Amino acid sequence: ESIIAQNEMVETAANLEIHLFGAPSFQINGQPLSETTSQKVEALFAYLVCHPYPHLREVLASLLFNARSRSQANNNLRVLLSRLRRVCEDTILINRQTVRLNPDYQVWLDTAVFKQILPHQPERALKLYKGDFLGALQIQEAKGFVEWVAVQREQHRIQAMAALLTLIDKYEACGQLPKALTYAQQLLTIEPHHEGWHRRLIQLYLRADQRQKALAPLETCRQILLEVFGQEPSPITKSLVE
Repeated sequence: ESIIAQNEMVETAANLEIHLFGAPSFQINGQPLSETTSQKVEALFAYLVCHPYPHLREVLASLLFNARSRSQANNNLRVLLSRLRRVCEDTILINRQTVRLNPDYQVWLDTAVFKQILPHQPERALKLYKGDFLGALQIQEAKGFVEWVAVQREQHRIQAMAALLTLIDKYEACGQLPKALTYAQQLLTIEPHHEGWHRRLIQLYLRADQRQKALAPLETCRQILLEVFGQEPSPITKSLVE
C-alpha cells in the first residue's frame, strides 16, 4: 500500500480515503461505508489502515474484545471480520491466521499526511485536524484498543497544539492579528481548560482594538473554570478587560 498526499490522489479503481480526526469517515473508491456500519467495524478498519501489515487474528481478538476466554474473543472477531468483509469488500485480506489491509490499494490517510507535512506546512496540516483522533468513536469492552487510541490521541493533540502556539507567536510578531486570532481560537477548541490560552486570546483581541469581542472569551473562560475546577479566572485574567 502507499500513503499519498491529497493533491496526488489518482483516479484508479483502488483508492481509500480515510479521515480519523474527529468523526471517522472511510471512502472506498469514492463511496462511503454503509451508515449501518458498527463502531467496532470502524475501529478495526481504522486500526488496520494505521498498521498496514499482517496481524495475527489472536492479537486482534485480544485488542478488540475483553472476553473471558480466548475462544470467545476469537469467535467475536470472526463475526466482526464477517461484517467488515461485507462493507469493505477486498480492501481487507483475511485468512485463517492473519488479517491485513490490501497492499494493492492506494491510501490517503489524514493522520499520516498531517504528520508528514506538519514540519514544513503547518497551516495546511492543521486544516486536517478536525478534532481528536477517532474522537467520535465510543468503543466498549476493548481495553487494548482504547489504550492505543488514547496514546495516538494525545500524540496528535500535542503536535497540533505546539504548531498552533508557534503560528500564534509568528503572526502576532508580524502584526497579522486576524491569523493569530484564528489559531488562538483553534487552540482552545483542542484544549479549552488552559486559562493562559484564554488569556492569550483576550490579549490578541485587545491588541486588535476589539475590546468588545474580548469580553466573550473571558466569560467562556469563567464558565469553563467554574464548571471544571470550581474556581473563577485569576485576577490577572480578569484585569485584562477592566
